Order: sequence, then structure tokens, then C-alpha cells
Amino acid sequence: MAKIIRIVSAAALLLAAAALAAVVVEEDFEGAKFPPDGWERVQSKGLWTREHVGAPYNWCAYFYSYGLAGGTGVLRTKGQDIQAGDYRVTFAYSYRTTGGAGGTTSYVRVQRQTGSTWQLVAAQLLPLSSSFRAFVLGHTANAAGTYRVLFEADAEINRAIYFRVDNVKWETAPSSGVGPTSVGRVKALYN
Repeated sequence: MAKIIRIVSAAALLLAAAALAAVVVEEDFEGAKFPPDGWERVQSKGLWTREHVGAPYNWCAYFYSYGLAGGTGVLRTKGQDIQAGDYRVTFAYSYRTTGGAGGTTSYVRVQRQTGSTWQLVAAQLLPLSSSFRAFVLGHTANAAGTYRVLFEADAEINRAIYFRVDNVKWETAPSSGVGPTSVGRVKALYN
């Protein structure tokens, strides 16, 4: 019996794997309502709002605090029931600060509800970026349950913070036979 050889590009394999991903939350902040349905904002000495920044992002979520008294802003999804498995949160953000000697930080976090408290599952400090930058945070849900994603920006006294986030997508991380080193190469699959 003859073997059949099919030549498949890495891009085609990635597209097929991506089609298997299940989306938990997807938001581009283009709607007039802010925060959008399924989202909550917490703000202290600062303000979460919606801002038009032009193409390619157009509208985005925007937190600013002018820092004389510090400020904290958290934008989070409401709790989502998800199954055990691997997930990823992809988004675009920009984050800059100005002013005195006080510190500033911005994070993306994933939390799991345990009883009446939220436990940290994954977190990543976001580096300063005056222009929009793409970012991915991967995490594992070790058990089915209620999880949420948070974007947090904090400014200490005498610092101003300007944090924008857009094109948020939280989804299952599809498994793929394509490793990072094979992307862009041609792969031969044998039947």
C-alpha cells in the first residue's frame, strides 16, 4: 500500500488549531455602554472611561489618575464558569506615567473564586509602553470553577498614570502540533 504525503503549511495548522479554541470573553470596547455588559470597574482617585484613539484600535477602555493623591483602577470581567484546562488572555494595551518620584504599576491577573474570596491564578506586571502593544497571558485552570480577568493600574502620590486596554480575548488555548520553531516552515504529514 502506498503512503500518501500531504504538504501543509504551519499557518494552516495554526488556523485549524485556533478554530478549536472556545472563547470565554471577547471585548473591543466599541459599544457606547461603559463598562460593557459582563465587566465591572473599581476606581479610587482616578477614572475608568472609554476613549477614542483612532485606527486600528478606535475605542478602548481608559484609566487615568493625575496622581496628586495617587490612584487605583481595576477593570475586570464578572466571574465566568470555565472548565479545567489551558487558557490565554490576549489584549492590546498602552501604559505610561508622568510626574514625581512615586511608583506606578499595571498588571493583568486571573483569579479563581474559592468560597467568598478570589485566589490568584496568574499575574503579569505590564511594562511601560507609550504606544499600544500586544500581550498574551497564559494560565491553567486546575479545576472547573468561576474565574475572572482583571486589569489593574496603580499610582502612588505625585505620579500620574494613563492606562489603555483594548481587544481583550479570553479563550481556551488550543493544542497544536506546531512548535514555535516550525512556524513559517513547511511541514510534511505522513498518512
